[in-house]
Amino acid sequence: MISNFIFNLIQRISFIKKYRLYDFFKQIIYPFLIKNISKLWKDKVDEKLIIMGAYYGAAFLDNPKYLFEYLNKNSDYKLVWIAKLREVSRVIRKKGFYVVSFFNFMTIKFLRKAKYIFIAHGAEDILPIKFSPKTTIFLTWHGTPIKKINEGLENSYIYSKWADIFRLELRFDQFIDYLLTATGNEKEHEILVKAFKILPKKILDLGYPKNDILFDQNKMFIANLKKKYQIPNNIKKIILYCPTWRVDLKLDLVFTPLDLKKLKDLLEEANTLFLIKAHKFVKDINLEDFHNIKLVDKDADIQELLLIANTLITDYSSVIFDFLLLDRPILLYAYDLDDYSKTWGFYYNLEDIAPGPIFYNAEALLDGIKNLDKIDKEFKEKRIEIRNRFNKYIDGKSTERILNFLNIKYNQKK
Repeated sequence: MISNFIFNLIQRISFIKKYRLYDFFKQIIYPFLIKNISKLWKDKVDEKLIIMGAYYGAAFLDNPKYLFEYLNKNSDYKLVWIAKLREVSRVIRKKGFYVVSFFNFMTIKFLRKAKYIFIAHGAEDILPIKFSPKTTIFLTWHGTPIKKINEGLENSYIYSKWADIFRLELRFDQFIDYLLTATGNEKEHEILVKAFKILPKKILDLGYPKNDILFDQNKMFIANLKKKYQIPNNIKKIILYCPTWRVDLKLDLVFTPLDLKKLKDLLEEANTLFLIKAHKFVKDINLEDFHNIKLVDKDADIQELLLIANTLITDYSSVIFDFLLLDRPILLYAYDLDDYSKTWGFYYNLEDIAPGPIFYNAEALLDGIKNLDKIDKEFKEKRIEIRNRFNKYIDGKSTERILNFLNIKYNQKK
């Protein structure tokens, strides 16, 4: 395939990633070639065709996943998922759903004909083709940002004269029709407008489909999730640690051997399991010596983990706002707050939006774990306040709201 050849060529010259030439080829030449190849197919839209993708084709996760599954079960639309990795394709086919390879002429044909396209991150979730003006492209995103995002976007080639010279239309304001958010707060909308450089009218505060699962309290469903993640029957409570990613792509617990020993003893005493869900693009660590501290597969669905967790520990991740829908205790472990702030920057003062105590070292965090019941009660009102600010809807019906807005027909769940 020509498109596959182009991708392989990019991979072969990846040794020059540190040079601007690589960025130019990836952001300008590659999209230019794909766009013009795509014009070989007519852009006559199929009103029943919906395309989805996420994580640059490398995972079946996030808001598009939940929309995809819902529509497959409750509609007669033609649904196609675009995947780059074979293991992702296998997972989707095993569910009985339709998936196509990322670099494939059939994929280009589908994208040219799609009535709706749902993506989680950007054009790299699919292919940068010449989209039909009758196609609606929906960027679902994946959370209300705490740390600054898209910094330096205006300095990329996509926002340069080169994009105009090559007649590319890959700026967010050029190719997406809507950007999804869970919050109805005006300040958060302003943050998104500036970060993505789009018009306010493109912001839709309909909620995240991925969070609908958090309202499913069916005991059998939860029991099956625990079985899926191999939670022992004797475990009474689960603490989920979800740190956001660092520039060095390392998962660092910042615990001394003595700290880990204390944590191990605490967990054993309370029959508690400490699950660690690292960011998808972060490298693993070895925890073989600690049977009650478990590293979850990075491709695991974090929404499922949130549902079975009794407590969340995180730092600057937007997962905070998802977990608040469950009204369970949250601890913030901000051991590198100053450094992270200098590297990334924040939209907020962390203390202002913290729905739980902030700990800056392992010793303090361990003390917080000891006193979870007390923390739960002390921060009850703050959790509700922050939850309501960052979640306009608290009803588990975000998927239906989106489909109703777009006039996508589906069978109502009973």
